[in-house]
Amino acid sequence: MDVESIKQNNKHNWKLKIGILGISLFLQVAGSNLAAIPLIAKSFPNQSITSIQALFTIPSFTIMLFILFSNAFIRWFGKRNTVIIGMLATIVGGLIPFFINNFSLIVFSRLLVGAGIGLFTSLAVSLIGDCFSGDEQKTLIGIQGAMGTLGNSSCTFISGLLLGINWQSTFLYMLIIIPFLILFMMGYTRKMEAATTVEAVHKNNEKGKSKVKIPVRIYVAFLMLFLFFAAFMVEATGSALVIQENQLANQGVLSTEIAIAGLIGAVISMGYSKIYKLLHSFTPVVSTIGGIIGFIICSSASNMIIFFIGLIFMMISSLIIPYVYDTILSDVDSSISNLIISIAQVCNNLGAFASPFIISFLAKMMNATTPVDQMKISAGILTIITIVFLGIALTSQHVKKHVSI
Repeated sequence: MDVESIKQNNKHNWKLKIGILGISLFLQVAGSNLAAIPLIAKSFPNQSITSIQALFTIPSFTIMLFILFSNAFIRWFGKRNTVIIGMLATIVGGLIPFFINNFSLIVFSRLLVGAGIGLFTSLAVSLIGDCFSGDEQKTLIGIQGAMGTLGNSSCTFISGLLLGINWQSTFLYMLIIIPFLILFMMGYTRKMEAATTVEAVHKNNEKGKSKVKIPVRIYVAFLMLFLFFAAFMVEATGSALVIQENQLANQGVLSTEIAIAGLIGAVISMGYSKIYKLLHSFTPVVSTIGGIIGFIICSSASNMIIFFIGLIFMMISSLIIPYVYDTILSDVDSSISNLIISIAQVCNNLGAFASPFIISFLAKMMNATTPVDQMKISAGILTIITIVFLGIALTSQHVKKHVSI
């Protein structure tokens, strides 16, 4: 049976679909228990708040490194084993803080979580291409784009419930990975791996080492992704501290609000294609304006309902991610599209990792050191991103008009 026939037959392989989509569920779960930051800070009074916040962004550093190393792991161990090793590392690293109360070991465990996630991040999309084709492939890729947000929202909700026990218990949400790991192993068998990767390897060899040019605006997109994640991570690392500073009532609903807002964000991301048809190159402009409004609302919210509205506006800004990936797939030669997307993912994680340090640096420069000030700084960064994308959109419109004339 040829590869295309296998892909067609996989339409009804629900174990394979859930197993592969399950990988994407855990791409964003490294910081799903961010609501525990104030309690962790109390347990480690000798650590600065920046160091505590960094516990939830430091996995992005090893995610970034292991996205780059994952191709080597795939060559050594194969795709199936790389995913298994990555998910096991994520589980082990995620559970270590539940058993120990040593800050240095917790830092190590967070690095291990990032390493594990980094190993299977690049495979979350490529395995869909390996195992499915046609409309089925497009449908699954569309779902995959929202799975990360769905996974993060679900794990945030669960960790919020566990927060009632103690901050260490919030790390137990990592146990959710286990059933999806089992489903992946059952669906994506060694036989399936061997049958669906031979053709891909052959095609890559045929393309050889031909040189292709990367458009300048792709490099600009990389920088914008870095800045976006540096700013957007404040939604995660600063929300609990902002509602404390503003002394809002019913602070315990924060995890639920973040989870629901994340789900709404996932629905918005799934509607990207229709939104793009309406807004075209102005899509990232409108999305980042939504983020600016969201940060301003949250920084000045007088109650948790208004804060929730701000969170929803923030989620609109996440449309910038599918826009950039869509641009890459449209403007970059297919022979290097996977590499360029991997670089984009590195920019995402580098921005998230550097977020507390960048925001802290800017805050000190402006003599604005409160969590509320941090959200205002994030709004300022998004304003810069908006201006850049507005310039690109207006330029592209001018070019189109000139061509049509």
